[in-house]
Amino acid sequence: MSVNGKVPAYSAKPVRLTLAKICDTILDESSSHAALAEALNEWVKLCSEVTDVCPDLSYDAWAPDSLLKQGVAINPQAAAQCALDYMRSVIFIRGVYAAINTLRVRLCNRPIEILYAGCGPYGTLIVPLLSKFSAGDLKLYLLDIHQASLTSVMHLINHFGFAGYAVETINANACDYKHPSLLDLVVAETMQKSLEQEPQFAVTANLAAQLASDGVFIPQSIEVVLSLADLANERRCLGSVPAECGHQQITHDRVELATLCNLSAETALAYVRISQANAHIEPPLLFPSIISIPDVGNNVASLFTRIRVFQQYSLGDYESQITLPLQCHELSSINRGERYRVSYVLGAYPKFNFEQLTDGT
Repeated sequence: MSVNGKVPAYSAKPVRLTLAKICDTILDESSSHAALAEALNEWVKLCSEVTDVCPDLSYDAWAPDSLLKQGVAINPQAAAQCALDYMRSVIFIRGVYAAINTLRVRLCNRPIEILYAGCGPYGTLIVPLLSKFSAGDLKLYLLDIHQASLTSVMHLINHFGFAGYAVETINANACDYKHPSLLDLVVAETMQKSLEQEPQFAVTANLAAQLASDGVFIPQSIEVVLSLADLANERRCLGSVPAECGHQQITHDRVELATLCNLSAETALAYVRISQANAHIEPPLLFPSIISIPDVGNNVASLFTRIRVFQQYSLGDYESQITLPLQCHELSSINRGERYRVSYVLGAYPKFNFEQLTDGT
């Protein structure tokens, strides 16, 4: 673990006011989608200009990701790109803000100890919120496996005038990091849709055990549902259904087969105990279930991810990049009456695994 000291402060009043305006727009429940997009664009523009870390999808074999034994930790440029997933950023920021305010009441306004795992180069889910709190309100630990991200986010904290706040950086793997004391709030958003590839489960299981009994883990739950859906038709309908109608018209032909998992701090800890009791199984199989295939029609087997960040703040189907449906290519050719055993497999590439059952199994 490496801890950076505080860097010298300088007058940052103009940029602090700009940051406060961005934060106010994000937290304002009446802000339009256009206003929210503009605020996040301005945030990313500010951060990239200050740090020289620019958003990049990094969809190539040469991307400088870190390949962990628990999954892929995306590189700083790809992490910066996540800020431009507007509703994802907005809902998480609002959820974190609500959680901090809840904890301030619960903990009688003592400093709240927060660990932000996988903070990336911008610290998007917390750094804008510092404008809403005084230096003595929070004790913030920013953790990332990439030192470049930590250097970047500390540069931003100084630039926005928060050098006097209690902020420390930790260069470590969130899957096995051990904090010296119990935490009041853990923020860990290290996931792709359907919990594939990135180590969200391992991070949750490790850090949930380090949460105080009255603490909060964000996100509160991640649900992955297996459904039969006409994805092409759903995508066509997305642009034609008014927002006030919701998704009922889009999804009315969808057939839900099973909720494959509901990941939370509690379920992660429970499955760690199960895994330890079945250590001879390699790799560990989690959330096992049996599904039967009904009439398929034009539908394809797909995984849908729903995320409850905190209390009422949640992300549903198609609302962000991490809640887009993921087609199950393992079930690309399925027939009525077939049965499959589904489980979540940990390791260097976490994902759901599908095994067809025969009559004798």
